[in-house]
Amino acid sequence: MKPLSIFLISILILFSGCAGNDDVEGEVKQSETNRRNRMGGTLVIGMQQEPEILNESISSMLSGIYVCNLIFSKFVKHNDKMELVPDLITEIPTVKNGGISEDYLTYTYHLRKNARWHDGKPVTSDDVRFTYEVMTNPEINVSTRQGWDVIESVDTPDPYTVVFHMSEVYTNFVGDCFYDESVLPRHLLDEFADNDFISADFHKYPVGSGPFVFDEWKAGSYIVLKANRDYYHEGPYLDTIIIKFILDGNSLMFQLESGEIMGADNVPNAFLEIVSEIEKIKIYKTPALFLEHLDLNCGRLFLSDNRVRRALSLAINREEISEKIYKGLWLPAYSDEHPDSPFHTGFGRKFNGYNPELARTLLEEAGWRDKNGDGIREKDGRELRLEISTVTGRANRKRTEVVLAKQLGEIGVKLKIKNYHPSVLFAGFDDGGILSGGKYDLALYAFMAPPDPSTKETSYSEDFLPPTGQNYSRFRNDTLTHLLSLGSSAVSFNRRKELYSEIMEILAIEVPVIPLLWITQVDVMPAAMKNYRPNPTQSGDTWNANMWWFEK
Repeated sequence: MKPLSIFLISILILFSGCAGNDDVEGEVKQSETNRRNRMGGTLVIGMQQEPEILNESISSMLSGIYVCNLIFSKFVKHNDKMELVPDLITEIPTVKNGGISEDYLTYTYHLRKNARWHDGKPVTSDDVRFTYEVMTNPEINVSTRQGWDVIESVDTPDPYTVVFHMSEVYTNFVGDCFYDESVLPRHLLDEFADNDFISADFHKYPVGSGPFVFDEWKAGSYIVLKANRDYYHEGPYLDTIIIKFILDGNSLMFQLESGEIMGADNVPNAFLEIVSEIEKIKIYKTPALFLEHLDLNCGRLFLSDNRVRRALSLAINREEISEKIYKGLWLPAYSDEHPDSPFHTGFGRKFNGYNPELARTLLEEAGWRDKNGDGIREKDGRELRLEISTVTGRANRKRTEVVLAKQLGEIGVKLKIKNYHPSVLFAGFDDGGILSGGKYDLALYAFMAPPDPSTKETSYSEDFLPPTGQNYSRFRNDTLTHLLSLGSSAVSFNRRKELYSEIMEILAIEVPVIPLLWITQVDVMPAAMKNYRPNPTQSGDTWNANMWWFEK
C-alpha cells in the first residue's frame, strides 16, 4: 500500500497544480481586462501655487514636490498609512536583510532593472552616484545636505547596485536621502554639475523616470504631463494630467463649478460650503503633517532676544485663528512635532500657550515699553515694528496676517504686512529668495514635519544655515546643534526620545519658529476617480498617481 499511497499523492499534487495554473491564467486574464478598462482619460487639477522650478534638490516648494512626484523616481516614499515603501529600489534595506551593516555605516541598494528615463535610456547606479555628487557639490546651493554630508564614499559595483559608506551613523538615512530628492540623469545634467547648475534648462523641461512624462509648461498658466507607458510599476492608467495654476481662490472655485478644472489641490476652507454643492466631485479631508507656522528671523536686531520671540508666541491665540479662519478644521499647534508622534512632548503648550499678560511682562523685561502711550512699545528710540510676509493670492493667509496684527498689537507690537509672489518668497539663495536670503522679519508659510524628527537638524542646526540648509530663522545655539547631531545618529529609540525631549524644550524656550496650526488638507477630485488616496506625508497626494483611473 505504501507505493500506491505515494502514487495517489503524486496524482493529487499534479491535479491540484493544474487547477492552480488555470486559476493563475484566469487571474492574469482578469487583470488584463481590468487594465484595459481602466486605461485612458485626462485629469485637470487646479492648484493655487506655481512651482519655481521642477527639481527638488534645489527647490523645496510644496507645489514643486506635487509635480515632481509625477515625473521623477525616488528610492522610497511613504504611503497613505505613513509606511515607508520602495519605489526605484527592489526592497528597503534593513539590518535583517543585509542591506544595512550591523554598525549602520554601510547601506546597499538594488535598483529596478526595468526603470528607464523618459528619453529611453536606462536608470543606473551611475545616475545615483551623479545625484550624490550634485547634493554634495559646494558650488550648488541645494535645499539641504542633511544625511548627504555624512556619506564618505559611494560604490557602484554594477549598473543596478549602489553601496553607500558612511563616516558616521545617521539613523534616518533610508527615510531621508532619495526620499526628499529624486534621482537625476547624469547624461542630461553632467555638463552643468560644475558650471552654473541652477541655470540648466532641465529644471524647466525635466526628464524623469516616473509615471508621467513632462510635456509642456506655460508659465503662469499650466503644466501638461503625459503617461509614461514604459513605467516600471503598474500603470499609469490616465493618459494625461494637466495642472492649472489659479492663484485666486474665487477663480479656483469658479473653474471648479464650471468644469474647467475637474479637481483641486488644497482647497481654501472658506469655500467648503460651495464645494459641497458641486455635483460629481468627492471631497477629501486629510489631517496632514503640514505645519502652518511663522519663521522668526533671529538675525534681525529686534528678534535676536528670545524674550521678544517668546512674547510674540504667547500673544498669539491659535484657537481664534483656527475658528475664525479655518472653522476649526485646522488644529492649534504648539510645537513642530505632531501630537500623534511618539516624540511629541507638552513643552510647546507649557511654555507658549496663549498668555498675553506674560507676553507683556517679557517685553518689559527686555526693555520694550510704551512710553508715549501710542500703543507701540519703544526701546532706545526705536519702535517695535515688525514686517510679516507670506505668499500673494492666499486669502486665508492674508486673513491670518490681519488677525496676527490685531493680536500682537494688543501687546504693543506693530505688524506691517508685505507679501511676495511664491517664486520670490521661496526662491533659492542664488536667486535672492526672501526666505533663503534672510530678507524678512516674520514669514508665514507651511512646512512638512516628516515622520522622523532627524530632519529638525536642517531646520535649526548652525551647520545648516543658508545657503547650505533650511535654517531660515538663522538661529544659532551650540547646545541645540550638538543635541540635533546626537539625535540624528542615535539608534536606540529610548535614547532618541530622551534627546528630542531636550531639543523640544530648547525650541519651546528659544522660539526660533512659532507653530500655529496643523493643516487638514481639503482636496477635491472627480467622483469617478478611483484609487485617489491622499497622503499626510511629504510624499504627497500624487504618491500613487500611476494607480488613478476613471470608472467607466
